[in-house]
Amino acid sequence: MENICPYCGRTLAEGESCTCPQSVLLEHQKKQEEAEANMPRPEPEERPLAPQIDPEAMEPRAKEGEPSPSQPDEPREENTAQAPPPEFDPAFSQPAPAPRYPSRLTLAFENFIPFFKAYFRAPAQTIETACRHHDLPLGLLYLILPLVSSAAFFVLGLCQGLRELAYYLNQLSSVLSIAGAGGQITLDLPRAILGGVLLPLGVMVVFALGLFLLGKTVKGPMDLQSAFLTVVLNSILPSVLLIIAIPLLYVSLWVSAALVMLAFLSWILLMFHTVHHLCAPAQGGRFCWCSLFFFALSLAVSAVLCGFILEFALEAVSITSPLFNQFMSPSGYRTYGW
Repeated sequence: MENICPYCGRTLAEGESCTCPQSVLLEHQKKQEEAEANMPRPEPEERPLAPQIDPEAMEPRAKEGEPSPSQPDEPREENTAQAPPPEFDPAFSQPAPAPRYPSRLTLAFENFIPFFKAYFRAPAQTIETACRHHDLPLGLLYLILPLVSSAAFFVLGLCQGLRELAYYLNQLSSVLSIAGAGGQITLDLPRAILGGVLLPLGVMVVFALGLFLLGKTVKGPMDLQSAFLTVVLNSILPSVLLIIAIPLLYVSLWVSAALVMLAFLSWILLMFHTVHHLCAPAQGGRFCWCSLFFFALSLAVSAVLCGFILEFALEAVSITSPLFNQFMSPSGYRTYGW
């Protein structure tokens, strides 16, 4: 049976220890507990016992010490000196300072690259490990990747599409020979960027709720945190495909759009494979039908939600013509003229 690290998913040889931060921290804790268990405890100090005095031997001394009737009593000196307090070791009087362990956010930053490498070797098992440990800081870090890549692709694709539209409108006005048929296309960049961020975020929220309901239906280990991590961490490969599709926008819009569709389909398949790996062994056929239902429901709700988000984002595009009004481009807008 393969020896696999439960934290980063790396395959280990027999007797080999993993070098990921969580494994190193666990090994350090075990060694510290063994060292504390083997530490010798201070033994109580043995005080010398008082010497045993024979009372019969004390009688003649007491008689010798008694004053004679012809001699007056002499004052006796009392011994008021106190015995010194027992010495103590300050090392045992104060507790040792508690060791400082790194925070979960620090561990998430340290595990970012190792998790990325392990994801492409065994995606389902790597995500299962993150779900079992509820590693939300790591999921929040990887959430940035799809949001940024989607916003960049959406804005740059929209700009490239508007350039193509301005070119064709210019050609149309030349063919029709219409005087003063020029115009301008204006793009509100902040609104377009917000729309590019809301598109993947809305779809992820819908699918996370769908996976949560699927886990409740089949009674599998899929709580809300695990559903969130499954949706976000499975978007690593689609985000890489989106980043590759960005430069292809300036080569061919159709090739870039095809790569985006491939990224979306890979995200759906990876999620299905991960959820099947987490929940299917205990359910069998019931899981298959329930998963198909909830995936189809999530797709339908996502399509409706994306329609509203696209309507909001495309309001950033404004097409004007000098035939109707004098146009002035406001600050923060990109303008394309023909």
